[in-house]
Amino acid sequence: MTTNGDKELNEIWKSLQESDSSLDLKRKEVLTSIQQNTELNDFPHKLAIMTALDELIGCFALGGQFKNYYRYGSYDSCQRQREKFWFAMKHGSMFESGGQEKPIEELSEKELNSRIKIQEFYKKRLLEDKAKGSSEDIWDARKELVDYPFR
Repeated sequence: MTTNGDKELNEIWKSLQESDSSLDLKRKEVLTSIQQNTELNDFPHKLAIMTALDELIGCFALGGQFKNYYRYGSYDSCQRQREKFWFAMKHGSMFESGGQEKPIEELSEKELNSRIKIQEFYKKRLLEDKAKGSSEDIWDARKELVDYPFR
């Protein structure tokens, strides 16, 4: 036996489940814009194994799991961080080099291929993140700065 409150709740739930076409359209526009207006040189070309390992350990740590459980109601398998770590093992360097970079002309073929793969990895990550959606899909950024917006 369902009550009016249950019916209303079911209607609200159905409306939330249906994908809003305007949000989908906005996401597609953002993805298309990124694909057309960015070059690989716009993305990082270095990936440190130690940084990827730090992110992986941070995810598996108690704090990382607690944060994920609080936000999403489940524990994290850290798949994204594991993927980045193993990619860094294949294509990255051990540490972030803070010194001078070699000019592109002086890089070996292996270094160039590694650089391109790292940039493609970051571009793929950005496109995946934008495809999932975020609060930017709903809220438009302000075009001009507002003085004291919370007054």
